[in-house]
Amino acid sequence: MFIGFSILLLACICQGSFGLGYKNFKPFSWEAFWGIYCLYCLLIPLLWALILVPDIWIQLTDDIPLTLSASACGVLWGASAICFSKAVSMIGMSLVYGISMGISAIVGSLIPLFTADELPKSRSLILLIVGLVITLIGIAVITKAGLTKDREMGVSADGNMKLGLLFSMISGLGSGAMNIGFDRLSPIGRAVIENGGNDTAASAIQWLPVLAGGAVAGMIFCAVSMTRQKTWRTYTGNGSTRRFGILFATAIVWFIALAAYGIASIKLGELGPVIGWILFNALALIISNLWGLKIGEWKGCAKAKRILFCGNAILIISWIFTALSNM
Repeated sequence: MFIGFSILLLACICQGSFGLGYKNFKPFSWEAFWGIYCLYCLLIPLLWALILVPDIWIQLTDDIPLTLSASACGVLWGASAICFSKAVSMIGMSLVYGISMGISAIVGSLIPLFTADELPKSRSLILLIVGLVITLIGIAVITKAGLTKDREMGVSADGNMKLGLLFSMISGLGSGAMNIGFDRLSPIGRAVIENGGNDTAASAIQWLPVLAGGAVAGMIFCAVSMTRQKTWRTYTGNGSTRRFGILFATAIVWFIALAAYGIASIKLGELGPVIGWILFNALALIISNLWGLKIGEWKGCAKAKRILFCGNAILIISWIFTALSNM
């Protein structure tokens, strides 16, 4: 159990840190940036899975409907990632991130919980639900901190508020769908372990169809956008080689987060995809906030900082309740 939580901590650190690579995408256009990033998000997990599970195609085609359903969850995630970026430009990062993370935590944990073979014992179930509720409260407080920061800095959101809120909710649903797809492939992951593989190999094969579905959907969207807007040429602009490298490093950190989460959720047992997903969202949000403080995003926003610290403290409390549900 300790090993599982330790690996989950690594996953959260990577998940809360990889967004630093999004701070700047020049000289690429947005769609060029996202297109090449999606390509990396396909190639890295594919190579990793091929190394760990040489007969991966046999495993995945053993139950084609199951594999396709997981890929469909990935497509939802790919579409939702685009909605996330569009929503940010409409209503601001703080509000979008709070709504998205809240819905993701609910959808990505409760559906695997209620589709499991059996519900946990009453004590564990109560602690789990309490942990989820406290997580949502913490996310709401941190969202409030972000909105307060924007006001203190004089930042206002552009665009259509209703459409931005809709895109935010779609983003959260798609993010939660990632975990649902991963959980659906648990039978294939268990088969890999039973045939001599380990948790790392099981995580790799469970993630591949999900991430492939999302990455392919994202690449198609970006290719169409680049063709319409004639922005393919931004791949050859000054500084493009460096940007390719930064994006590749960003994709590596992002995949380490998901791979480590997958390993941890397997090690945490039957409720791993439920407990792990709640903790994964909560601590990753804390880590990303710490990075924001370090790079000066909250500079001069004293009131917002106080609210932020309260939100982070609430998330830490949620960690305790959620972790106890698995002990």
